[in-house]
Amino acid sequence: MEHLEAQSYIMPFIDGKVPDSKQSAFVIHMKNCKKCHEELEIYYTLMVGMRQLDNNMELSTDFSKDLERDLARLNSKAKTKRRVRFSAFSLFLTAFIIVGAFVYAGILAKIYGFEQNTKEANQGEYYFSTRLHDSLLIDDVDKVKRSENIQKEKEITSFERIHGYKDMEEDLNEVLRVGEELLNVEASTD
Repeated sequence: MEHLEAQSYIMPFIDGKVPDSKQSAFVIHMKNCKKCHEELEIYYTLMVGMRQLDNNMELSTDFSKDLERDLARLNSKAKTKRRVRFSAFSLFLTAFIIVGAFVYAGILAKIYGFEQNTKEANQGEYYFSTRLHDSLLIDDVDKVKRSENIQKEKEITSFERIHGYKDMEEDLNEVLRVGEELLNVEASTD
């Protein structure tokens, strides 16, 4: 706030009519500008003193202290209004985010439902286990799990393959050794 603007709010301050949007800037300017503060103090002393005399009130003994108290009160009022506005904005923003999250979750649920219905329509009646439940569990045996276990039993791991190759190599060596002995036996009988 500039000097001229601050000085234009001196009388509204004395009358208690400084606009809400200017209160904080007015107080800051008056606390930091010695020239404007002196002018405010002069007007404040004259106007408040005249009002007290006109209304047959007891005349204040320390107008400077009264002025500082009124400036502090105006500053406090401005800060409170700012806090209320900020709190209202925060509350509104929080409510908006919560509503947005619920709307987003609802949209996701609808998309998921649509995808599931599309899959069911494309794959037929056998897609969902709820429809297959009676067919899958007979005598408390899950046929799908049993089928998967049978397939796993047929699978040979790399370790088993390597072990099988070693056994085959040993068997081949044994066959070759027996074959050589037979050759030696045949040769010795001739």
